[in-house]
Formats: sequence, C-alpha cells, structure tokens
Amino acid sequence: AAESFVMFYKELVFRHVYGKLQPTLAQRLDAWDNYCDLFNFFLDGGMIGSDLPVAWLWDITDEFVYQFEEWSTYRAKLKHKSPEEIAYLRDNDHIWNVNTVLQFLHTLVNKSNICPWLLNNAAPVGSDDPDSEEFDLSSVPVYRYLGYFSIISLLRIHCLLGDYRLALMVLQPLDFGAANPLFSHVSACHIALYYYMGFANLMLRKYETAVAVFSSTLLQFGRIKQFHTRSYQFDQINKRNDQMLSLLAICLALTLVSVDESIASMLAEKLTPDRLAKLARGDASTFSEVFAKACPKFISPAPPDYDVVADSHLDAPALQIKLFMSEIRQHLLLPQIRSYLRLYTAIEIPKLASFMALSERDTRAHLMCLKQKSVANAAELAASPVVGVEGRGRADRANAEVHFYIDGNVVQISEAQKETHHGEFFMAQIERLERMCEGMEKLLPA
Repeated sequence: AAESFVMFYKELVFRHVYGKLQPTLAQRLDAWDNYCDLFNFFLDGGMIGSDLPVAWLWDITDEFVYQFEEWSTYRAKLKHKSPEEIAYLRDNDHIWNVNTVLQFLHTLVNKSNICPWLLNNAAPVGSDDPDSEEFDLSSVPVYRYLGYFSIISLLRIHCLLGDYRLALMVLQPLDFGAANPLFSHVSACHIALYYYMGFANLMLRKYETAVAVFSSTLLQFGRIKQFHTRSYQFDQINKRNDQMLSLLAICLALTLVSVDESIASMLAEKLTPDRLAKLARGDASTFSEVFAKACPKFISPAPPDYDVVADSHLDAPALQIKLFMSEIRQHLLLPQIRSYLRLYTAIEIPKLASFMALSERDTRAHLMCLKQKSVANAAELAASPVVGVEGRGRADRANAEVHFYIDGNVVQISEAQKETHHGEFFMAQIERLERMCEGMEKLLPA
C-alpha cells in the first residue's frame, strides 16, 4: 500500500512539474520510470479491490501521452544541449520509446478486457469474482475506465504521428450509440475524443463528417461550459473548444455544408467575419495560419540525428502543414469555377478558360478536380460518429451546389436540388421550448 501511494503521489508531483515548471532531464527520466512502475502495478492486478476517481484515471493516461509528446520535442532540440546530454540521449533510446508507449496502452486495453465489455452491451463476459478462473477485469471500474481511456490515448498518439486512418480504426469498439457512454463521464475526455476524431477526418479529407463531429461537440459544450468555470479542466476544455471552432471554419470553407445558427455566431465571434471571408475566398496564408494554431503538436516517432547538432522539433509539424496546404492549393480555384458554373446551363471549355485566364487543359483539370472534391465519402452518422473506418458503411454523394458533366468540349450544368430538413428544425424548436418550460417551472413558487 505504501509503495502504491508513493507511485500515485509521484504522478501528481511530476504532473505539477510539467504543468508549472520546466522539467530537467533527470525529472523526465524519473517521470518515465514512475509511469513504468505505475502501469506495471496496474497490469499486475494491484488495483483489484480498490478504486480511484474517474477523472484521476483520465488524467493519468492523458498526462502519460502529454509527457511522451514533451519528451519527443525535448529530444529533438539539440542546439543548446551539452555533449554529455546528447551522448546520454543517444545511449538511452528506450526512454519514452514510441514502441514501449504504444505497447503499454495496448496492453492496458487488452488486460482490462474493455473491448469485449463494450461489445457485450456494457457487461462483463466473465465472472466478477476475483477468485474465479473466469474473472473478468472489466468488472472492476478502475480497469474498465483505464482500458477505455487508453483507447482514446491511442487515438491521440496516432494523430500526433500522422496516422489518421489507424487513429479512427482504434475507436471502432467505443460506445457512441449508448445513452451514457463512458467518455461522457469526464468532460475533458469527451472534448479530447471529438477533437482528435474530427481532426483525423479533416486530414483524411472527409470534411462533411468532420463538420458533423465538431458541430455536435461545440453545441453540447456551449450549453454546459458555464458549469466548468471553476473546474481545473476549464482551461483545457476552453482551448480545445477554440481549436475545434478554427478547424470547423476550415472544413466549412472546403465543403458546402450549413451549420446551426448558434455555431455560425460562435465562428463569427472566434475568427471575425474578415478572416472567415478570407477562408471562403481560399486565402492560402489564412488557411496556414488558422491550421497551425488549431492542429495538434505533431511529433516524430524516430530520434533525431545526434551527429547534427540542430533543432528538428518543428520538422514534423512543418510536414503536416505542407501536406495540408497541398490539398488547399487544389481547392483555391474551385470556388471561382463553381461561381461561373452557377451562371450557365452549358458553357464551352474555351470560354470558361478565358474567364479564368487559364489554358483549356488546366481548366479541364480543375473541372475534374471540382468533380472529385465535391463527392463526399461520408459514413452514415446514425448510431456512431466514428467515420472513415472501413467496414462501417459509406455513402458517396455529391454535396456541391451545382452538378455538371463534360460532353466533348462543353460543360453541361444542372442545379442541384437543396435538401430541406424540416424534421431537424422542428426537433430543435421542441427542445428549445422544453428548456424554456423547465426554466419557467424553476421560477414558479413551490
């Protein structure tokens, strides 16, 4: 008991050091050793018969990934390190090694038996008796939550490493369709899950799906944010909220999807109408600036070249921004083409090329690009917002305002029918009326 107390106390101490101070190399090593001891303690069944607050379990896994992220950045800054420090880093590559970090999280997921628990409708598949041969660790709340939060930590790490498809695949077992999903028990966990899930969809060019993920979270936390002002998690929640607004603005500039009026007002307040207008016009510098502020702090899984004494911690973020901007450059002329096509029912390619001051070959290429970009590969969002995962079903549909096809040297255009969602409007008004009635009932004397 005394040893476990010391491990948990050290975890709090190192979390304070990372949050308020600048940790030294020795403190980073001690924090790693303590996490190894703590996770091995969990894996050896040390918490069977004990309990911990759910928020603390989330903080443990979240801080683990944060310290790994910080170590990767620290290790890549060689310019101001002494030769002894560089030699130590070179000889101790096992410290905060990406394979070991991933192995810990995967082992916690497997040991907790959380995936069978989720697939069995939130019930253990074995016995809840620790003395039974069929004892199921998912019957112990500590292990159930620890395994669940480890899945979300894997999502975060894969996003930091730039593997967005794998990031979404690890979310397949989660209980998005449940009435009270486990991720909703900790607000910081909830918003982190939807931030990284939305970001992964954005980077996979599934902008319509990313809009749905970001919008649902922003609406929910917009209603409850006032209740978190005294929470220690408030700053983190507020930061994620601002990042999601910025990423949502990028998605809306790249796809023709409408959002709720309250979301539109949040966007105008966060980014100002001028910046939103620049995004809509395809201003490359504005896209780069907004993306750089809202994206995660990407890291490289490999150690730097210790023979080159230079800082390389910005290489990974620069690569991801470069990949994102290459996609944006393909979008720059699309709004202009779309605006011309809306004016005609048929237009010859040479005429359209003259309007855009491009060659006929480039114009035809941009038209094909517009056709390809306007088809959204969006998964069904009925029970689960986990999208982009193979095997979940996919609905390909054009979301452009105009439909067109090229017949020889002529572009034939037909205006798309806009879908009207009367049901969503009435449901929103009913929910609003119910909230008003509840508020009025509270004002009435008992």
